[in-house]
Amino acid sequence: MADAIVGATVQVLLEKALFLATDGTVLAFGFKDELENLRGSVAMIQATLADAEEDKLCQNKVVQLWLKRLKEVAFDADHVLDELHHESLRREVESRNKQLKGKVCFFFFSCYSFITFRRRMAPKIRGINIKLKKINQEAHDFGLIGIQMAASIPASNELTISRQTDSIVGQNVVGRANDESNIVEMLLSSAEKVVSVIPIVGMGGIGKTTLAKLVYNNPQIDAHFGKKIWICVSENFQEVELFKLILESLTGRKVDLSSKDAIVKEIKKEMKDNRYLLVLDDVWNEKPKLWDDFFESLAGIVTTNGSRCLVTTRLGQVATIVSRHSPYLLGKLSDDDCWSILKEKAISGGEVPEEFNLIRQQILKWCNGLPLAASVLGGLLRIKRKEEWLSIVENRLLNLKEGDNSVEQILKLSFDNLPSALIRKCFGYCSIFAKDSEIERDLLIELWMAEGFLEPVLCNQSLMEDVGDQYIRVLLHSSLLEEVKYNWKTCYKMHDLVHDLAESISKPECVKSENGGIDNYNQVRYLAINSSDGITRKILNDTSASVRTLFVTRSISGDMLPKFKNLHVLNLHGAGLKELPPSIGKLKHLRFLDLSNSGIKTLPESLCKLYTLQTLRIDCLRYQDGFPVQVGLPKQMSNLINLRHLHYFNRDVEFQMPMNIGLLTCLQTLELFNVGKKKGRQIEELRCLKNLKGKLVIRNLQLVNSKEGAERANLCGKPNLLNLEFLWSHKNAESDNVEGDVLEGLRPHPNLQELYICGFMGDRFPYWFMSLTKLVDLSLIDCSTSKELPAGLGQLPFLQKLEFSGLENVRYIGPSFYGIDDDFGKVGGQLEVLSRTFFRALNVLTLKNMGNLVEWMEPDINVFPMLEILTIEDCSKLTTAPSHFPSLKILEITKNDHVSVVKKILSKVSTTLSSLTIIGNTGMTGLTCLSDVAPGLIGKNLHNLKSLTLRKCPDLTRLEVCSTSLQNLELIHCENLRELPEDLCRFQALRNLEMIGCPRIHSIPNSNLGQQSLLKSLEHLKITDCNALASVDTEMLESCVALKWLCLYDCPNLVSFPILESLQQMPSLVGASFHNCPKLMTLPKGFGFLPSLRQVRIGPFSTDDDHPSITKDNGFDWFGLISSSTLRSLEVYGLSSHKESLPHQLQYMTTLTHLYLHHFGMEALPDWLGNLVSLQSLHLLGCKKLRYLPSMAAMRCLTKLNYLHIDGCPLLKERCSPQSGPNSEWFKISQIPLLNIC
Repeated sequence: MADAIVGATVQVLLEKALFLATDGTVLAFGFKDELENLRGSVAMIQATLADAEEDKLCQNKVVQLWLKRLKEVAFDADHVLDELHHESLRREVESRNKQLKGKVCFFFFSCYSFITFRRRMAPKIRGINIKLKKINQEAHDFGLIGIQMAASIPASNELTISRQTDSIVGQNVVGRANDESNIVEMLLSSAEKVVSVIPIVGMGGIGKTTLAKLVYNNPQIDAHFGKKIWICVSENFQEVELFKLILESLTGRKVDLSSKDAIVKEIKKEMKDNRYLLVLDDVWNEKPKLWDDFFESLAGIVTTNGSRCLVTTRLGQVATIVSRHSPYLLGKLSDDDCWSILKEKAISGGEVPEEFNLIRQQILKWCNGLPLAASVLGGLLRIKRKEEWLSIVENRLLNLKEGDNSVEQILKLSFDNLPSALIRKCFGYCSIFAKDSEIERDLLIELWMAEGFLEPVLCNQSLMEDVGDQYIRVLLHSSLLEEVKYNWKTCYKMHDLVHDLAESISKPECVKSENGGIDNYNQVRYLAINSSDGITRKILNDTSASVRTLFVTRSISGDMLPKFKNLHVLNLHGAGLKELPPSIGKLKHLRFLDLSNSGIKTLPESLCKLYTLQTLRIDCLRYQDGFPVQVGLPKQMSNLINLRHLHYFNRDVEFQMPMNIGLLTCLQTLELFNVGKKKGRQIEELRCLKNLKGKLVIRNLQLVNSKEGAERANLCGKPNLLNLEFLWSHKNAESDNVEGDVLEGLRPHPNLQELYICGFMGDRFPYWFMSLTKLVDLSLIDCSTSKELPAGLGQLPFLQKLEFSGLENVRYIGPSFYGIDDDFGKVGGQLEVLSRTFFRALNVLTLKNMGNLVEWMEPDINVFPMLEILTIEDCSKLTTAPSHFPSLKILEITKNDHVSVVKKILSKVSTTLSSLTIIGNTGMTGLTCLSDVAPGLIGKNLHNLKSLTLRKCPDLTRLEVCSTSLQNLELIHCENLRELPEDLCRFQALRNLEMIGCPRIHSIPNSNLGQQSLLKSLEHLKITDCNALASVDTEMLESCVALKWLCLYDCPNLVSFPILESLQQMPSLVGASFHNCPKLMTLPKGFGFLPSLRQVRIGPFSTDDDHPSITKDNGFDWFGLISSSTLRSLEVYGLSSHKESLPHQLQYMTTLTHLYLHHFGMEALPDWLGNLVSLQSLHLLGCKKLRYLPSMAAMRCLTKLNYLHIDGCPLLKERCSPQSGPNSEWFKISQIPLLNIC
């Protein structure tokens, strides 16, 4: 199948050769005749290439051999012409630099260099011409000379997919709802093992991974498991590599550890005893010993029952090996479901043409119930004209061979019907990435461009990046790529069967060392290496002459780099290098260099000799000895004349940009420009960078001194800059108005979509804000001297998010903010305004840290129809606000004491509100009950309210809430609150209930409604500083079967909390705190029956004769704590009856990893503390009489102790330093890695 891409490779190379052979800068070297001959040979070969690719001829081994020889010569021609291009760029840079320095070029040496280069290149060009003529003659001998035809690569506007009118079809999961529900139910069922494995088995393309993702992202799964990990398993994996992937998934960082034990230890730290879901996707390995070892190690990470492992595999034998659980056999989709997928893919909700229904039966036969087949066939039809559909089915689809590999045949058919050789080449190149890789959009396009797949001559002079974007769309529509979207980026990935196809057609050109040996080293063009052993070095050495793309995830020696003389792409992402060798400058053909996450701290100046470099990716932030280290750029960056994308951001505000970066006129991606004082670093360097696109941060704008200076950046002439950040570091001392003038001169192009301004010190904003008609997101931060908000924002049609923070001088938000001008008072003008809608797309509005804002005008117009989130924070003087928010869902008013603001905003809000947060500043007076300020919040209107937080509302006396949908209720520092909602126990959706600092609440009510009063969903219950609370209803507590966290402390009059007698009624309990409740009659019992218990905080309890003592048999359940196999963290407060010693029961709790001891009165810690061999951290807090740690022998038993914290223990502190003298305790703790003694 690899021959399928040979022709595509040749076509790409020949077209690039034609482009370079006619380039004026190359012709300037005096090779006009030779290059004309080369161009003629290439044109004749192109005329016969189509014949050679005919199916009947491709089967001819002689023709196959001819194609491969042609490919080799085409690569040679590309290298030679590319060297000419590099030399022309070098001479251009050299000449320009001499002019900048005012130097005159010395003619003799310049002429000598020119002649020397020409003599060296002439034989190479003649040699290629001879080879091309020979190949032409061979083509004639083979009978390949046919009719003259143009190159088969269409211009971009000839592709079937139209950029302007088409849209990407998202993944539509059909027919798997029942399967998802079944597996979720299995995962949530009670567990009898530490890790239970559930295999999903099905044939390739049936949707196993898609189903696993549905389950993985299910909200019930999120709520049930503390951690989730997704791993794509390679066919030939090692156990240690699998654990390494798990750790990388948990931390989001590259793991350099090589020991399995060390990796497992780190995983345990990250898990923090959380129940987890691990998905192992696409498992093939059938070695029982490997899986037994893996799951044995996995079971030791979290030792409590309940974690799950979901495995997807095509092999029933794998399912039998990894699990005793019966596998979930995933069945095929129905014809109707397949047709639904195919129809959505082919016509995307449009009108169903007659041609489509005519081919239904034939096409469904080949879908065979497989969603991947349906999606690919729909994509194939999508990129073809409707008139071709019937022909494709009859002439291509029906000619496929029936069998088990129907999906593979359909994928190959889709590949063969891609509209150009270039796109086929781009597709094959993707196989260099590992299976299940998520490839960034920009990265993929930059790689294609570096390999010459997007040359402008092939695309009617369109920008190469735009052509790459269009090719991605074709592959998406063909279902050969899948889109993965995040808020900050877009990625693409391949189904594993699609990846198999890409690998098969790209061999032997594209090789990954992990896939085994290499047969033909001289044919390898694209190489990925992920190890650094001797075999790897041999592979690198043997392939160096032919490789054009090199991916290395381990270090590579400096002497090896120059051997890759034809390298176009060098990807060192994550390679673990300390420095980039100076030999990098010898890679003349290099167009793409990725140094991100590589550990490189400095960049050599030789990097600036890479004149053909198009893309440079650098991580600028490094950590050394715990401190951030910034990686700078080489001084001669302006020599990179061909650079188009510089992915680099430096967080140091003092960072100096390389000189004359404005000379890089090809630049499209520039993430940061730090304005400097010297010429060559000033803002005018941006003037000539007319192709900039995406996001640009401009920092140190205080160094720009005038409107004219700012205008030199020519931001208004950059239509592709969609996201701008303007940052001032401090107030300009020269003039109060200069920054206003500067911002006026920084006017962006109307295409701008996001604008962030920080530290601006002008007294007003310019009027150009109103011209930003495509603006979506606007943030004005710390513009403390501005007296007004920008005018006319209400008229921006697409504005969705608006944030004002730190505008301390703004006192009034009035008509200009909405865009109401002075004609509003006139009859005609008033009618016009009333008929319009202002802020018609705004979804999020934030007012923050505006300490002098007094009034927010109520407009008598249609406004904020789509606003869902309103946040008013730290606007302490604001007394009035609008009331028209018909779509409001989330309202947060914090650090404001004026109840009038709450009343105004809530006066018309009713059914839409889902979250309400009211937090006073010193105390919001006047708010006695919610019905007084918001009648609409009471009764049937409140069915959508899910979260209510009231804090610092001292006049609040009662709370009437009738929303049975309430999930979160927080009442904090409401000193006069006496009554909770009478129907609180009806809130069956309630998950979190917190009462903190509510000293007048006596009890939590029970409505006596039986099963209707059960808080079945409650997971977190926290009651603290409630002085009057005496009891909590038994029936309500017994219903809390889902409770995970129970916290009771500082409730001095709490006597009755019945559920404590039988904690086993709360089997999901993870953490419990019972602290400083001296009158509590019932002490907790049943710890040993809690399978998920991790943390406990206890004491001190009363030893009054009227109450049970903690030491009595009917007192505290020490036996339960000791018998708990899951308890990891214990926090104990000094007990009134044990001031001189610790509770002796602690010595039997050998599974503890964290121990906190507060306010004990003993002088020495007992030696039995050495029994706690699992202890990792020990905290001694407020033990003022403590002088001595356990004996040296006992401390030596604590082999896992890596953190000791001593605070508020002055006598012990004196003894715990190297200078403590003869009574020192230092020798007992000096070996502990982390010490915090204060």
